[in-house]
Amino acid sequence: IEYANPAFERITGFALHELIGQNPRILKSGHHDEAFYRDFWDTINKGRRWTGRVVNKRKDGTLYTAECFVSPVKNPDGNVVNFVWITRDITKELELERRLSQAQRIESIGVLAGGIAHDFNNLLFPIIGRCEMMMEDIPSDHAPYDHVEQIYKAATRAVDLVKQILSFSRQSDQQ
Repeated sequence: IEYANPAFERITGFALHELIGQNPRILKSGHHDEAFYRDFWDTINKGRRWTGRVVNKRKDGTLYTAECFVSPVKNPDGNVVNFVWITRDITKELELERRLSQAQRIESIGVLAGGIAHDFNNLLFPIIGRCEMMMEDIPSDHAPYDHVEQIYKAATRAVDLVKQILSFSRQSDQQ
């Protein structure tokens, strides 16, 4: 490393005097395999520009993801004599993308749960209604009454479960 601007110092945590003369491998995180680095160096040593994402390690050991643009510098004979490395820390952006994706998945689950809960509620309504009618018609001392009462209790517990699902899915209508 022959030069690093103040932004690179802030990203990596290394002071300029700590970077000058160092090999860029001081930033190596162990996140990428040897094939990744071989491809990187082969590309720029052949005089081609390399663009990609690299997970690097700061001075304090924390990792960051950088979007990098590395261009070879050639002498008048066309030989690669140096490289210009432009990097941008995208760690926070990637974290925001991850959180947004997770929130969208949770929202999708909520919508699905709400739809299922409404359909399930539609199935419970006639079960509960029929049980109530049957419990009015059957004397409470007859065996079938106990069976109908068990069905009724199970169905009303299911209604409570539907309310919880609708609450989870943030549906306002809980009837």
